[in-house]
Amino acid sequence: MAADIERGKTLYSQLCFNCHGPHLDGGIGPALKDQYWHHGSSPEAILRLINKGVPGSEMIAFEAVFPEADRLALRDYILSEQEGLREVVRSVYSRDYFKGKRFTPALFDSVEPESQTPLPENLYYFERSKEGVMRGTSKLYIKEAGDYEFAIRIIGRTSIFLDGEEVHYSDEKTDKSTHINKKFSLKLGIYDLEILHEEKPSHSYRFHGVLKSDSGKQFALNGRSLQGNIPKIIKARPGQALVVRKWIADLPPRALLCLLPNQVIVVYNPGDGYVIGAWHSAEINQTPSLPDRSAKPSEIKGTPIPDAGPNAALPGINRFLRYQVEGDTVHLVSLADGEEKTVIISPKGAQSFKLTVQ
Repeated sequence: MAADIERGKTLYSQLCFNCHGPHLDGGIGPALKDQYWHHGSSPEAILRLINKGVPGSEMIAFEAVFPEADRLALRDYILSEQEGLREVVRSVYSRDYFKGKRFTPALFDSVEPESQTPLPENLYYFERSKEGVMRGTSKLYIKEAGDYEFAIRIIGRTSIFLDGEEVHYSDEKTDKSTHINKKFSLKLGIYDLEILHEEKPSHSYRFHGVLKSDSGKQFALNGRSLQGNIPKIIKARPGQALVVRKWIADLPPRALLCLLPNQVIVVYNPGDGYVIGAWHSAEINQTPSLPDRSAKPSEIKGTPIPDAGPNAALPGINRFLRYQVEGDTVHLVSLADGEEKTVIISPKGAQSFKLTVQ
């Protein structure tokens, strides 16, 4: 029996949104619809995480809490929100076997790979000085119906098969008139995608390509390896506040991020003595650029606290002097009207903070 996606959406809104965000875009827990899936993006891997949880994290095992039908519904709702490449696997083969032969999935099926690696980034990348022919297999999730085509940099030779049909063929050693690059219509759904590629050995592969639609939507096929790294999350330890400075979009570069042990983050501008804003159920994602291969700044993930800022905590400030952490509170010392004043930020309940001036 097919799982009920609407039931899964309801369960997500009741159980998961606090950690993974109301739109699966992440919060305390990772995003559930970007391309980076540390524990795997297949239906089996997602269900396994729902069933067993993640030891050492806040993700509990739900198999002892909810019936199988509910867990399947939750999994299928998460899958229904995916877009782009998932379940990416890179296989590498000896080059000699493929000399003079046209790339097809059947040809690759006839020989064993030298290595086979699931790529949690769901983008293709290669180790430096790697010798061999690559077969990339993945699932392509489409949420916007339309006409699509591949844009491939012509380096070496490349064949792409979509649901078993060759939609792209190029070889820098052959006449371009022999190349294939079909435009095709895709409906909402999941497709099998294979990329078969070979190029002249060098210090690193240069394969590059995107899938693009007439509406302007694009999906990258390649990217950088995270080499075992996962996005780095910063939050205060129990009973101990923390102050950090990170580049956060739309915040002053000198802003102090005051992380309280109740998972509240208060942003204080030492230049003018204002509290700029605050979030509860919050943390700092220091590496949001990893999944998107971008230069994104660090970002605050959490729920904004209403009326938290901008609010003058210390009017008449002349010069910021220092900060210090005392247990679960942050002390911010400045000169205001020629006198030393201290703004104290401390936790208040589970989702707020208290501001006092001494």
